[in-house]
Amino acid sequence: MDIQSFIQSGLLEAYVLNQCTAGERTEVERMAAQHPEVRAELDAIEQSLEQVAQANAVPPPPGLKEQILQQIQAEANGTPRASSGGRSFGLMPVLGWAATVLLGITLAWQISQNSRLQTQIAGMQTKVTECETQNKTRIKEQELIALLRDRDTRTIILSDATTPDAIEHTTATVWHNSKRNETALDINSLPKPNDGRYFQFWAIVDGAPVSMGMVAISTENSWQSLPFIKNAQAFAISEEDKPEGNATPTVVLMVGKAG
Repeated sequence: MDIQSFIQSGLLEAYVLNQCTAGERTEVERMAAQHPEVRAELDAIEQSLEQVAQANAVPPPPGLKEQILQQIQAEANGTPRASSGGRSFGLMPVLGWAATVLLGITLAWQISQNSRLQTQIAGMQTKVTECETQNKTRIKEQELIALLRDRDTRTIILSDATTPDAIEHTTATVWHNSKRNETALDINSLPKPNDGRYFQFWAIVDGAPVSMGMVAISTENSWQSLPFIKNAQAFAISEEDKPEGNATPTVVLMVGKAG
């Protein structure tokens, strides 16, 4: 992996957030020691997170320090002393108690800050994931638009193979471009398979079926890119009883000529 790819891999962010494995931590530290650009990027990420924490830090309530000092003074002035023959109680126990209280308040405040920072980091990670998903969807949409606008793209209709003479029958739309080496299936043009059944896509080459994979009916996209098969004379969709499909079609539902 080159330096730029390593920087963009996300390992540096995971290292700063303490979300990587021991092996990944060792790798990040090794790369940072060997490559100044990796160290610079790591420092920049740490600085950015520190700025986020400072920008959203919650200061202690105003007057807290003065209240603690006043309480210490009041305890010191009001502490009774035993008779000369008895045990006396001085200022040190009071200061110890106050220090404990102050330490507890400080720790609680730091925990609150850390919790807020972790929440903000989680929100940032969620937004990054959403952006990545949106970018992938946008890229796939652009790929489909480019395929459809290409003059060499052919629209192939797969018709019902079981009752070809019926007035109303099931069809599916396939976009095929032999120059771009691309084939895509319009998912929205397909019906839902029967319960426990799955659709498998085929290319017919020299009279023999060649599997092009399973049809992803549940996909969030409205279309599915398929492997390109050269010299396909026709395409077909079969209904299978296995989610991974079969070596040969079981029940052919739709067929369409490619040439």
